[in-house]
Amino acid sequence: MGLAYKELEMIVPHKPSPRSFLKQMGMCHNPNLLCLKEGWISLEFLYSRFGDEEGHQNFHREFACSSAKWERYRLNAFAVALLGSLVFPRERGKIHTGLCYVVRMLARGGKTLVPMILAEILRALTACTKGKRYFEGCNFLLQLWAVEHFYQRANKVDIVRGTMGNKIINHPLRMKHFISPVGTEDWFTYLKERSAVEIQWKYYWLKPRRAIIRGNELYFIELIGLNGVQPYAPLRVLRQFGQIQMIPLRSHMSHYGYDFGSELPQVNTILRRWKNVITIDVQEHRPFCTPEYYVWLLEDAEHRDLSEGDLPGFGDEKERRWARNLLNTDYDITPEMKKQIVPNIGEQHD
Repeated sequence: MGLAYKELEMIVPHKPSPRSFLKQMGMCHNPNLLCLKEGWISLEFLYSRFGDEEGHQNFHREFACSSAKWERYRLNAFAVALLGSLVFPRERGKIHTGLCYVVRMLARGGKTLVPMILAEILRALTACTKGKRYFEGCNFLLQLWAVEHFYQRANKVDIVRGTMGNKIINHPLRMKHFISPVGTEDWFTYLKERSAVEIQWKYYWLKPRRAIIRGNELYFIELIGLNGVQPYAPLRVLRQFGQIQMIPLRSHMSHYGYDFGSELPQVNTILRRWKNVITIDVQEHRPFCTPEYYVWLLEDAEHRDLSEGDLPGFGDEKERRWARNLLNTDYDITPEMKKQIVPNIGEQHD
């Protein structure tokens, strides 16, 4: 995440009561809509009342507003339906009623939706690894992100085809020569055969000067999602910032991730930490790793050494102090570290 998002506040979700949701949509209270008590409304319901040009006329008894005001409510309904269908999808066309509040907060300004989108993508990925079949995250953005990382290309391809105009619209230009796998089995084979040297770690068309890297109290960031809090550790992917990847901290992040219930615990603390996140320079360097990182990566996870201070992989006190000091600074590369830098063998960059 770029520095620009640091200046904006994360949106804290709010689950409205059935009466409140309908009021925000310009509609009368309807006790028969039991789905609202479960926090969702169907896409079909929104389309029939707001998508159809004759929606107000066809369901005028359900509305508490005039046809003129209904036109304004249609914009809110469209935004809720769009976010609920593409960005925060749920099974069977269910739209999260809390998105009505999210739309209101975005309209007021000073808020960013990016942490919430990222949080729900990460939560959905975790849920899928545990057996959940429906991906309740923005799969459209995830696919764009993943495919661009899987297609290794010369830097000039990104610079020439990616920096001008809309980055999403230019995506097909950047991926013009990428031969995409077809079908589930083909993708399984493709992903299984990928190695670190075949990954496009850094997007050279993305030009932020600094990026959010960690919290000032924690070695990761707490993201407020639509359904819960999700920890995120950019320290584990330093190569995406043109920085040198060293052995990452293995903190107990799972303790900081949870689903929302009737209350939103620790939200004020998370918002305070968000205002004090630490940023890092985004470099134009090739993606390097320290020798220790490669050793640590190849070792069996169960046998990876976890040293004092949650710094894995460092055996003696001198190494431990060196690593801790490095992680607590702005990631300036020390002379000692430069001596240990080795490039990824086989990576080619112009």
